[in-house]
Amino acid sequence: MTPAEAHPVVRVLVVDDEPLVRSGFRFVLGIDASIDVIGETSDGEAAIEFVRAHRPDVVLMDVRMPGMGGPAATSVIVSQSTARVLAMTSIDSENQLVQMLVAGASGYLLKDEAPDRIIDAVHRTAQGDTVVSGRSTAQLVRRAIESEDGAGRLVAKERVTALTGRERDVAEGVARGETNHEIGVALHISAGTVKAHLEQVFAKLGVRNRVQVGVIVERAGYGPAEV
Repeated sequence: MTPAEAHPVVRVLVVDDEPLVRSGFRFVLGIDASIDVIGETSDGEAAIEFVRAHRPDVVLMDVRMPGMGGPAATSVIVSQSTARVLAMTSIDSENQLVQMLVAGASGYLLKDEAPDRIIDAVHRTAQGDTVVSGRSTAQLVRRAIESEDGAGRLVAKERVTALTGRERDVAEGVARGETNHEIGVALHISAGTVKAHLEQVFAKLGVRNRVQVGVIVERAGYGPAEV
């Protein structure tokens, strides 16, 4: 199998208000012939317009920007397109990172990651994976729910009732921060079967990532996630 067959070309938009950061990501991603950086924008509003016009596969979205920031832009993009958003963050932006993931980002990436990790994260995001460690998932879900003070519980319960028993088992495992393998071991099913159930969970709950699943499960009172 050739590299091109292993990884179909992933079309990427880079969104950051710092020109040097955008240039850096363009350079790093240019190392991989199966990634095509098709554009750059410096704010959320411009990113939304670019996505509507050019339909990238993955959007690398800065968390903090002047004007429309990352969380607001992410919410619009994931609701109006099939693009997957990968948040670009730094250590001191954790609160806004939670907002990004709840808004629909598929994961997060530290801006100073090694080039091979950045490239891998873009490919995994394009393939539908969530680029967040299991422990981080549980921690982020807990922080998001603690800030809500019980808001949305009734709506969340209604949404969870749409799940089958096995789908709910999988969703609760996600909320605990477990990987597909760990969920499969606990339920005596394969990781592939867990992934299939999780795809149904995403569809029925109307979400795009594991953190959003965990938030709904926690809102409904089927937790809390252990961290």
